[in-house]
Amino acid sequence: MQEKLSTEIIKTPYQDYWKITFIQKLSYWLFLNILLLLSQYGTNFSLILGIGLISVGYFGLLFWVVDRWRRRLPTPIIPNLYDTICMILSGVSLITIGTLEIFSSAEYPLITLLCLILLFMPIPLFLISLIYDKGRYHDLIDTSYFLLDGSMRQLQLLIVRLPVVPQFPFFRDRYTPLVWEKRWNWLNYYDFSLNNFMKLGFNDIRLRDQHIPGLISVLVWYQWTLGLLYIILLLWTLSRTIPGLNLLIYLK
Repeated sequence: MQEKLSTEIIKTPYQDYWKITFIQKLSYWLFLNILLLLSQYGTNFSLILGIGLISVGYFGLLFWVVDRWRRRLPTPIIPNLYDTICMILSGVSLITIGTLEIFSSAEYPLITLLCLILLFMPIPLFLISLIYDKGRYHDLIDTSYFLLDGSMRQLQLLIVRLPVVPQFPFFRDRYTPLVWEKRWNWLNYYDFSLNNFMKLGFNDIRLRDQHIPGLISVLVWYQWTLGLLYIILLLWTLSRTIPGLNLLIYLK
C-alpha cells in the first residue's frame, strides 16, 4: 500500500509537467504556423496587405448590414438600392483583390484562406445571427450606430484610439451620427473598418455609447482586437523586410 502511494506521488508531478510542456509545445506550434501562414515568418509584405484588404472589405460589409438593415415591419429601416449595389460591388472587389494577392504571394494559399475563414467568419456571423434573432427594440432605432467627428478630415494614425465614443458630454458633442441619405455614406463603413483594423483612416468614426446593443459592441471590439494583432504582425514584417526600419521601431 505504501509503495503504491509513493509511486502515485512521484508520478503525479511528472504527469502534470508533461501535460504543461505538451500544451506549451502545441501552442508554440500553432503560433509559429499562423506566423508562417499569414506573413511567411515576417518576410512577405504582399501577403499581409492581402489579409488587410480582405478584413477591411469583409468587416465593412458586416458593419453596413448591422447598421442599415434594421427591420421591415412596422416601419422599414433598410438601405436603398444604390447603397446596396455600391456596398456589394465594393466589398466583393476588396475581398477578391485580397484573395488574388494571397494566391500570388502565399506559399500555401488555400491553408492561409482557411485560417482567415476561421478567424473572420464563425464569431462575427454568430453575433450577427443573434442580433437578428433577438431583434432590436431600443431608443434611437432610426439613427446610425456610428458617429463621425466632423472637426477635422485628414489621414491619421489611430493606434491608441478606442472604437467607442467616451461618455464625457462635451467630447461627445463633437460627434454626429452618419447621415444615411448622403450618396457617399457607404464609404464611411469602410473607413471605420480601416480605422478599427489597420488603425489608419481619413475620418474619426466611432461607435456610439448610448442605446447600443451589446452584441454590436462585441463585434466591433472583436475586429479591434484582431486589428491590434495585425498591426503587431505588420510592424514585425516591415522591420524584417525594410533595412533600417527595425532600428527605428525598436529605438522608439
